[in-house]
Order: sequence, then C-alpha cells, then structure tokens
Amino acid sequence: QDFNTLSDRRVKENIETIKEPLDKISKIRGVDFTFINSGKKSTGIIAQEVEQVFPHLISGSFPKSVNYNGLIGLLVESVKELKEENQNLKRRIEKLEN
Repeated sequence: QDFNTLSDRRVKENIETIKEPLDKISKIRGVDFTFINSGKKSTGIIAQEVEQVFPHLISGSFPKSVNYNGLIGLLVESVKELKEENQNLKRRIEKLEN
C-alpha cells in the first residue's frame, strides 16, 4: 500500500535547505530491537535520539512517536552532501594521477 503525505509548496512557508545534514543524521542511530510487549523484532530509530536533533518530529510523552516522513528531507540532503564530497575526492585523485 502506498502512503502519500502532504508536501505541496503552496502550503509551506519559511522553506530552507537543511544545514549540516550529515552532522545531524550522525546523531541518530539506526537500530535493531525487540518490542517489549509483543516480542516482535523490528528496525528503526530511537525517539529520544531524534528529539535531541529534531524535537519537532516527536509526538507524545509515553510512548514517544517519530514522524519518519520528516526524516526524508534529512536523508536526501545527506546523500547530496556525500555525493559532492565523493565527486571532490574523485577530482583530487584524478589530478594526482595526471
């Protein structure tokens, strides 16, 4: 099943590109875990860790919930930053080889 999330530019204001996305995402761990009540294994992140970096992505107090959709922009900008770093390293290597 597909899930759509409201993302239209016309309903947003104060739009800014996320600054230092890799630094921010590095503060959030991806974890494997088991839910206490059900014993079901899963994979995800820890709300309290996300809250330290992006408090606006957290709902509730017990249990805390994470707006996973809100992390997508962070991941997109992180990939772009890594791509740029990779391209810069490739150019440096090419210069050394020539």
